[in-house]
Amino acid sequence: MKDIAQQKPLDGAGWFGKAMAGLVLGAALATGLMGVLGLFFHADAQLKTVTSQLLRWFPGPVWGLLVAFSFLFRSPRQAWVVLALLNGSVWALFFLLHGLMA
Repeated sequence: MKDIAQQKPLDGAGWFGKAMAGLVLGAALATGLMGVLGLFFHADAQLKTVTSQLLRWFPGPVWGLLVAFSFLFRSPRQAWVVLALLNGSVWALFFLLHGLMA
């Protein structure tokens, strides 16, 4: 196990891979989180309700934050792996909740 002082410092290397991980997997993660929140709030298709407005505006800022935070990973590979695992967890939770609540 590497000591914290021996870890590779953050730098600009691999910025394209990190950006793509944030853009692609961040969009899927924001959408999955929106779906989970929609199930928790029992959202419907009425556009004038508070929950539907919350869900309508939720993915944009979350996606932007995920893209920004993807640059904090030490490598593009780490960004892809961590975001893919988060996606798998969120979407598994969504389908589990959808099956239980349907």
